[in-house]
Parts: sequence; structure tokens; C-alpha cells
Amino acid sequence: MSSSSDPSTTTNTSVDSERHQTQDDNVIPSPEKIAPIYHRSSKLWQGLATKASSMSLVRDAVNLAIISDGLPAIPDNLQGMTELHGLGNWKLKSTGCIMPYRSRTEAKRQWKVTRRKPTLCCISSHSSFDHSDSESNGIACLFFGWAYILCMALLERQKIPAFYSNISSQALGTKDKDELEHGLVIDLGNASDEEYRWWVSLLTPGQGWRSGFPDQPIWSVAYTGNMRFRLVRDETAPALSSPCKPPSGKQAVEFLARFASRYNLESQSSLALAMALTLPLHNDTSSMVQLPKPRLIISPLLPQAQCAISQDYCRLDRYMTLSSNPLFLSSSLWSVFWEPGVECNLVSPWYDPILATIKPLIDRGDLETLGHVLALRRPSIAPLWYGVTACGNTKSISAIIPYLRTGFSGIPSRPMPEVAAWTGCPQSFMDLTGTGAYVQGGNQVSREDVWRLRHELWDVEPDGAPFQTFPICPWPPFGYISDEELEVPVRAHINCSRHLWEYAGWTWLLHGTERHFDPVDDLKSWDLLESEPQPILSESPTPPVYHPDHQASESAVGGIFRWSTTEMEMSGKSIFEHCWVDALHGLGMHDDEPYGHSDNVRRQSDIALQRVKDWVMTVCDTSF
Repeated sequence: MSSSSDPSTTTNTSVDSERHQTQDDNVIPSPEKIAPIYHRSSKLWQGLATKASSMSLVRDAVNLAIISDGLPAIPDNLQGMTELHGLGNWKLKSTGCIMPYRSRTEAKRQWKVTRRKPTLCCISSHSSFDHSDSESNGIACLFFGWAYILCMALLERQKIPAFYSNISSQALGTKDKDELEHGLVIDLGNASDEEYRWWVSLLTPGQGWRSGFPDQPIWSVAYTGNMRFRLVRDETAPALSSPCKPPSGKQAVEFLARFASRYNLESQSSLALAMALTLPLHNDTSSMVQLPKPRLIISPLLPQAQCAISQDYCRLDRYMTLSSNPLFLSSSLWSVFWEPGVECNLVSPWYDPILATIKPLIDRGDLETLGHVLALRRPSIAPLWYGVTACGNTKSISAIIPYLRTGFSGIPSRPMPEVAAWTGCPQSFMDLTGTGAYVQGGNQVSREDVWRLRHELWDVEPDGAPFQTFPICPWPPFGYISDEELEVPVRAHINCSRHLWEYAGWTWLLHGTERHFDPVDDLKSWDLLESEPQPILSESPTPPVYHPDHQASESAVGGIFRWSTTEMEMSGKSIFEHCWVDALHGLGMHDDEPYGHSDNVRRQSDIALQRVKDWVMTVCDTSF
């Protein structure tokens, strides 16, 4: 538990402070510190798994609206643009502070919204993620439709046309309902020529349509054709050589809604859209999406699906902002495993019970229950985890187990404060303000508060450039630093009321112009996350003796302490020289190391390395 936020650890005398510091500066935690974290995690995740095991997908189980309110809309005019640029803004709400500025921005984000190749998709051998209110499972078909609609939403903003590819001929609709061996007959009813050809382009092997440019929208897909589809309708369709053009996004929404009504799939549409929104992540990891096997039964009631699907389409410009950047997606997804109050050297005791809970689900392919577990843990990002798990055993799923074991997933990810603000789901201790006074025990300041202040004041400190970027490691450092060892800019603020930074919106940077989006008034409070009740099992048997291997903890300790290697205090010598940190190595880390430094920090490595060498020589001289 973080010392700065736990009143029970606050000391009142210099003697107690020194003893408290000595205890917290032990890199490898004691069994007494490990046990509470392990038991807390076990009770929490076992409780989630117990509840998830009895859940099923019902109407409105996947509610994308909960993530849309805080998201800025993607710009309407992207003509001539294949990259997006923007940055988040924050304002200081605290009073009585000598801070020279009352607002700040985080790092500028830049990302491409096109890819050279589409994401491959196939049909799974089993039908999963069934919804209890329908006999049909049309998630795969709806997914193809939403992927197209997302692509058209981008192309229409870019003013780029789309055209059909060469489509193999099919036996055209004479209501032939005979079973198709190793395939499925799909009855489109009285579909128009445009509607019929659109569905043919989506369900034909390959990429049935393309944009007019070599690069394709980031949501483009190509179907492997491992399951055959025969599309039929009431009236004979014209030859496929007729000059039909791909429908607009709005027209495609109407086609999709009609299809959903015919097969009672309205409740499945949001899940299909959530899956399509995760496509950029699968494309960047070269994963093949495995779609639930379709099972289509015409509904005699023909419910109206237009309303729900249209509502999601109206919010599509907001979803696209989060979805178009794979790092935005991954930062949201991996935050489900982060927990406030768990210090960096206690990550393994926190992760190991999670591993014991969800590894059996992944091993047996029970991704639906896995989706329920992760959705229960972080309801504000539940649609994203449902979307990922419904896409099958992709690399995002297979990366979970290595991540929980070692702290390194192989999936590019890092905490992003703007995404945390959008979703109402903090991803790092840096997202939280903390509580109480900065100074504790007379003259001690917790390292996690020092880390926060260094980031806030990076441009005030002459050598503060390494602190400009958010730490990649989300877990707080342990222990305390004496105020006498703090650099002057940080020391100037330790007697302030605690700094409270509030998200102030997002700014798009467009061809030399700016477009600002203010935050919504009712952004979710993070206080609820820090005080949320922990599910307790009715019976909690004493677990066997637990001995962590500390792999994940070692990654976290190294990552978060290396972030601060340019300002190493004398009293922290034992930590920075510990093999888990290896401070000198931290300034020359490789890109593939967990919790490594950002590119901006590496550019400062020459100056920083000399400072560290000077520090090492100093502590060596004073230790004899």
C-alpha cells in the first residue's frame, strides 16, 4: 500500500521517520508486506470469477455509450490527411500555490489512420458469445458491416472514393434454401440491388471493396473465406457487372439495421461494433480475428433495429478517436490489471492471483467468461474487453499471461493520461492526486509524490527534460526522500496544498489550425475507483504458502526508478544500485525492455549519463 496515502504509516518523529524510511527502502518486500496484497487480490479476482461464471450476454450487456461521453469527436474534414495530431490539456485547480503557470499540456500524439494491409478475419469453428434474447448469432456478419461503416466514415472525411473489387460470381437468388455444404445460406429477403451487392462484397473471400488510395483505412478487413456463404433474395438480382457503387456510411447503416431486424440481431450490434473498434490493435500485432460462427434464423416478429444501430452511428465520430490509435486502445485495456495503492515491488503478489484466476479461462478458450471477468473489474471500459475477447484468441489475448508473469506483454502500450480522462479509468499512479500533506514525519516526502512533482515541474528544472514524458511504468515507487535531498523546484512546492490537476479538454492540430474539445461536465470521478468495495468470498480458506518469483515486480521496480535516474538522492543509493534497477543500465535501455524509457528521454541520455557517473563517484567517495 502506498505510504503517502495510508494514514496508518504516517510518522510524527524523526526517529520514527528514519525507521519508516529504512523499512520502505528494502527493494525486495518482506512476507508481511506481500501477504495483504496477495490476499486482497485473491479475494477480489476470485469473487469476480465466481460472479462471471453465472453470467450470460443479455440485451444492453455491451453498452458503448458509457465510453463515448468523454471522447473528443474526430474532425469532420480530413481531406489530404492520413495522420492525426492532437494533445491533451490540464488546468491547475489548487489554490495558494506559487506555480508559475495554471495550465499544461501532455505530449503531442501523432498517429496514422491508414495501413498497407487489411486485417485478416476468419470464421471460428464454434458459435460463441450468444445472446439470450435471440436464437440467431449474427455477430460475424454485423462485424463485417460495422468495419465497412467505420472505413467509410473515415474515407468520407478524407474525400476519398471507394470501389468494389473483382467479386467472384455467385448463384443469384432464386430463394434456394438448400443447405450449403461447409457453409451458410443467408436470405436477404427483398434486398435491393445495392444492398445485395454490398453484402456480397463483405462476405466474399478477400477484400470485396477498396479505397481509391493504395493505403486502406485502419479498420479494413479481408475475409479468408474458410466458411462459404451463399446470399439469396426474393427477386433475381442483376449481374454483378452492373455499375453499382459501394454505399455511403449512412446507407450501409440502413442495410445493417434491416439485416439485424430480419434475424433479431439488434442486441448483438453493439458487441459487433466493439469488435470492429479493436481492429487497429489486431492489425498492428498481425493478429487474425476469429469470428463466432454464424447461426441465422429469420425472426417472425421482425423487431425494429434501426434505433439502436443509428444511435451508435451517431456516436461513431467519438469512438473513432479512441479506436484509430492502437496505443489509445492498449492503454485502456491493460489498465484493467493496474491497482491504486500497490507499490512497484508488490506487483507480483498482485498479479499472481489474477494469473491463477484467468489462465484456466484462456487455456480452455472460454473467452466469453474472460470478457465478463474483465468487464466486471472495469465497467467503464467493459465494451473494449468484450470487443477484444469476442475477436478470438488474438495476440492481445495470448499476451495476457506473459504480461502477468513478467510485466511485459509484447503489445505496445503505456499509460496515457488523456485516455484515462476520457474513459474515467486511471492507468497509473500519476493519474491520481494522492491525499494529505506532501511532507510527512517532519521532513519526509513520499517518492510517488516526488515523481509527480518532477513531471509537473519538468520545464522549471534546468535538467528536467527527462521528466517531460509520463513514466511508462504505472506502479508507484516505494519509500521516502528527505526534503533536503530534493532539487530546488520540487522543494519549493512540498509545502503547497496538494496540486490538483483537472483535465481541460483535447486539442486537434490540423494543418496549422487548432480545434479544441472541452470535457463533458459529468466526467467520471476517480475517487470511486480508489474507494470501491472489494468483493469478499463467503469462505476464504487459508492459501498454501506463497513464494512469488518477483519477475513482474522486478520489471516494475526497474522501470519506475530508472525514470528518475537523473535525480538520484544519496539516501537511495542501495535502491538505484540494486540489480532490479541497475541505474546506469537504465540510461541505455533497449526498446524491447519492459517499462523502458521513451524516445524523448533517450535523447537526454548523454547528459544524464554523465550526471549519474558523477553521482556514483560521489557516493563511492563518501561511503569510505
